[in-house]
Amino acid sequence: MAPQFPIIPGAAPTPLRGANQTGDLSVLTYNIKAQPWPLAMGRASAAAAIADRLAAMRAAGRQPHVVMLQEAFTDQARRIARQAGYRYVARGPAHVSPGPRAPLGGAYARARRWDRGERSAAVFDSGLLILSDYPILRTSRFGFPAGACAGFDCLASKGVLIAWVGVPGRDQPLAFVDTHLNSRHSTHVAPGRADAAQAWQVAQLRKAIAQAIDPRMPAIFAGDTNVGLVPVRMAAFAKHPPLGDGSRDTLAEALATLHVDRGSLAEADAIMTRHKDMILARDGQTLRFDTLGATVPFAVDGRGALSDHAGFLVTLRLVDRTST
Repeated sequence: MAPQFPIIPGAAPTPLRGANQTGDLSVLTYNIKAQPWPLAMGRASAAAAIADRLAAMRAAGRQPHVVMLQEAFTDQARRIARQAGYRYVARGPAHVSPGPRAPLGGAYARARRWDRGERSAAVFDSGLLILSDYPILRTSRFGFPAGACAGFDCLASKGVLIAWVGVPGRDQPLAFVDTHLNSRHSTHVAPGRADAAQAWQVAQLRKAIAQAIDPRMPAIFAGDTNVGLVPVRMAAFAKHPPLGDGSRDTLAEALATLHVDRGSLAEADAIMTRHKDMILARDGQTLRFDTLGATVPFAVDGRGALSDHAGFLVTLRLVDRTST
């Protein structure tokens, strides 16, 4: 079934020329909480500090090749790419998409609260950014329609960003998916209402990705899913995994094989416990991802945190399945 909102395609992907070879790819996901005043204070300086740290990682030769950001709402946040040295940037949807007037049903729509932002138009864009050292050859971006949200999350144009990235040594690009789904307690509406919106988004996310990305293509999904340890949210995510059956949680793999930087173990365990920020990988017909390791360059626990989420990085080896 097609998603209930339109996909806005970019240019067709261009095949990359060059010999197939094994290589490594590093990916970072980070909800940077770059919200404008008066929603949050001090976020411009935090975004600048995030850019400085990414630039320092680049100077040391340790920068992630691809960065998936969420809540990058401000101008300072959108300057992170340039300040950190990323040549290619893809930006998520700027507006909600046309769709059914009551995507979650009439009763849900009638219960909208004006004092929780549910009856006003979205004020912000999606806050999604993908930064890349490698060429972004094509993008697709789509926003969930008005009404497919709960509480204060309706002030942002929730949606999904897909970028096809030309990785050196690969004949075809890799698909990267970035999203930020409806939160729970910070919506300031009843938890059941927030859960219903998040479950609807999970289901539509899966349908949209299935339509946009060839199932034979290798893909990486990252973002703030807001699943947590809430049973109804966990059930919805398990029923509609974004990349379909067979995708793997790369941070869980790194922890299971003890391939997490020693100084990041506690943070990595906490990320898994919170069960919100994820990097999932799906092998393709001719390409396999092997998880080499993980680290958490942006900690959330203790002093000096730059966001209320941790930013973590996984390193993947790209293995040609036809040669193994």
